[in-house]
Parts: sequence; C-alpha cells; structure tokens
Amino acid sequence: MCGRTACTLDPQDVRSACAYTNRQGRRMRPRWRNPGGGAGGGGGNHGNKGTGQTSKQKDNTKQQSDGTQYTPKKYWPSYNLSPTQVMPVLVSSSHFDKQQNNNESDTKTQSVGERELCPMQWGLVPSWHKGNPSTVSYKMNNCRSEGMTEKVSFKRPFEKGKRCVVLADGFYEWKTGKDGIKQPYFIYLNQTTPVTDSQLRIDPDITTPPEQDDMLEEEEVKGQEWTGHRLLTMAGLFDIWRPADGSDPLYTFTVITIESHPSFSWLHHRMPAVLDGEDAIRNWLDYGTVPHKQAMSLIKAVDSLAWHPVTTEVGNSRYKEKNCVKPIELGKLPKSASSNLMSSWLSKGSTASPKNSQETADEKRGKKRPQPSASKPSPMMAWLKKANSDEKLQKVTGGPPTPKKAKTL
Repeated sequence: MCGRTACTLDPQDVRSACAYTNRQGRRMRPRWRNPGGGAGGGGGNHGNKGTGQTSKQKDNTKQQSDGTQYTPKKYWPSYNLSPTQVMPVLVSSSHFDKQQNNNESDTKTQSVGERELCPMQWGLVPSWHKGNPSTVSYKMNNCRSEGMTEKVSFKRPFEKGKRCVVLADGFYEWKTGKDGIKQPYFIYLNQTTPVTDSQLRIDPDITTPPEQDDMLEEEEVKGQEWTGHRLLTMAGLFDIWRPADGSDPLYTFTVITIESHPSFSWLHHRMPAVLDGEDAIRNWLDYGTVPHKQAMSLIKAVDSLAWHPVTTEVGNSRYKEKNCVKPIELGKLPKSASSNLMSSWLSKGSTASPKNSQETADEKRGKKRPQPSASKPSPMMAWLKKANSDEKLQKVTGGPPTPKKAKTL
C-alpha cells in the first residue's frame, strides 16, 4: 500500500532532481507545467503547505452546471502528504502535444519519450465520472497491478498510454506489533546518505505561499548536477476529468502497488511499484514505443528500498513537522520538557552542589575558608527526632509522655 508520502522539494529542485538525457545526448531539466493554469486543474497561483489551500487564499471552489463542486489545488512541499493533495508527476510531453494539435488519436508524429513535470491531485478520477470528483478520489489512491487490466477505471487510461512516474522523497508505512500498536516507518530509495534531514526551502511558518509559475521551460543542465537525495520514482496512471462547464480540467493519478519484495514483506505485504533507474523510467513513460502489454514487465518488486522508524505523530495527516522523517530509536520515547526538568532537578538533588565562584577564587589564592561545624538539623528532622524519642519513652513507661506545662506569662 501507499497512503502517505513526503515531498519536500520546490518545483525548481524537483526539476533538478529529475534531470535526464534526451535523444540528442544532452542533460536536460524537464519542463514544469501546471495543467490548465493550476495543479490538478483550476485557477489560482497559490499553494499551501500540504493542503493546496490557505486561510488567506480566496475560495476557488468550482460550481458546475449539474450542481457539483470541486476545489482546484496547487502543489506545495510537505513532510506529510495524503490522498486528495497534490504531488509532482512525470509524464511524456506528447500528452500535451496531442492536446495542442487537437489530434489525440495519432501518436506516431509526436515527440514520444520526452518528458515534463506536471503536479496532479492524488486519487484518480476517471475521465468518464459524472458528479463531484471528490467522491471517488479517496478510493482510487492505489491501483493493484493484478486488476490494472481488468478494472475499467484503470484499464482505460493504461491502454491509452496514460502512464506516469509519481515522485516523492519517500512514503510511510505502518507495522502492527504483537501488542496491537502501529509503528510508522519512512521508506525511500537506497541512498549514499539516508533521507533523514530533508530541508524545506520555504519558511515553515509561512501563511501565504508565494505565487508559482504555471510554466517553467525545459532547460539544459549547465554546471553542477543535482547533489541532493534521490527521489522515489513510483509507477502510476493518470487521467483527466473535464468539468461539465468547460472550465480547467482536473488531472489526477494513482500509484500502482504490487506484492512486496521478500526484503520488504516483514513490514507490509504490498508495496509501490518502484521504477529504479533511468531505463525503467524512460520505458514506462514512452508509451508510443513501449506498448502497454510490454510495459507490464516493468511492474515488479525490486530490492532497492531503505527505511527507518519515525514518530507516531505522522499518523495525523495534519502534522507536517520536520521530525516526520527523522529516525527514532524504538523502545525509547522522547522526553517531554517537564520530564527533562524533573530529571535535572533529581540529578541536582543526588549530587554534591558545585562550588560557588567565591570558594573557587579563595582556593586559587590559597586562602582557607573556615570549615562549617556539624550541620544543624532542619526543623523537620528535629521534629521527627523528637517524635521518635517520645515514641520510645511511651514504650518504656507504658503510657504517653507527660506533656510539658505551658509557661505562665
């Protein structure tokens, strides 16, 4: 399964991380395109940290002629993304070439194999769906490979070449222990350095995200290549749902899942279909050269993942802090501020108090400070001592001790 991901790169960094070699042998950063002027479709140039909306953003809800509504969203980097939110997706450029040429049936004359980035909403909405698209997106975030050629919602886009590569830093999966407690893990591609400290290139306290360009043209890589972490590249399918009123289309996708590789099955019996390597990515996208039946051979379990346990707070889809991807030690709960304060207080009480600055200065001058006499018992200790003495006297005399007479004033 794949129901929660992290993708912390902004559009420019995603392009750098997805640089590829084109047919002319040149290293290129793919074009970034917001379809229809908005990620997942729809207007507005504002995004949101994980949700695609902000409290200050105007309401972009679309009212259709049939009474249905949907709200277009924008991609915004986040440590905790869930279905119905927007993620960057790689597709063949020919999908857009066909739309521009108004010739969706002829794919032989198009530049099939060249790619571009297109932010889409997670949770596939079939092109033929009638009504509110939000009613189906939650149910279509994953596509089981076993039913990809049978279930019409997936079969149609698959046979039409609507194959895509879903990008993320990694995804989350939960392991249920013998005690019934679910422990989340963060899973990502094997790295030289584990993905434990991804940096969002935005202000974490931002309230109004900056505007995003609807189009960032493809450009040649000049200078240093991307040195950040490898993005997780998962095989997916996408479709385009067009509103009845003719407004901007809604682009959505689903992640293909398969039976887990033996190395991963201890954590979960299913996993995303990972496309590991440039050849696998190229062949999956190049639907004009690699027909859908041949592309099925790319959907297989690979042993290319790494993982580590993370905080259980990631289970809350609203929780989007940096520690979502940070590794933890199982069995060791993080201490709260109050517990740290208590530990500090106890440790001070169990050790000798440090010398003050005057004592240290006197020792350096060779001056001896007068030694204190035997410590005087505290009022509490004196009271306890007296009470203990009275109890002993009672045992000897067989009765309570004779009270002292009050002094006469």
